[in-house]
Amino acid sequence: MENNLRQSFLFSWILTNLDINVNSSDPDITQLAYGVFLLSLIAFLCFLNIIGYLLAYYLIQKGNYEVKYPKLTGLINYYKKINLVFLIIEVLLCLTCLTVLVLFSFLILFK
Repeated sequence: MENNLRQSFLFSWILTNLDINVNSSDPDITQLAYGVFLLSLIAFLCFLNIIGYLLAYYLIQKGNYEVKYPKLTGLINYYKKINLVFLIIEVLLCLTCLTVLVLFSFLILFK
């Protein structure tokens, strides 16, 4: 019996479809390439999320929905605050991934 579960996250869907298996017995360069690939993929997805958050925030500001729908003012303000919190988290995660990639590249380069 086949299990047809749908992935709710893009990252796990990509890894499932690529079906990459890296064992501890593989050469170091293969493990390093897999690590760089994962960090690059995380940074890319974070970048896409950052663009989405900024676009949503911009559309809310330009749409002037607080004036059009005064009953939803509290919800719109709450969404803007939460959106900024998620944006900060995504920026930190993206910068962390990119910093780790750069540091590991320098370590390998000057080894």
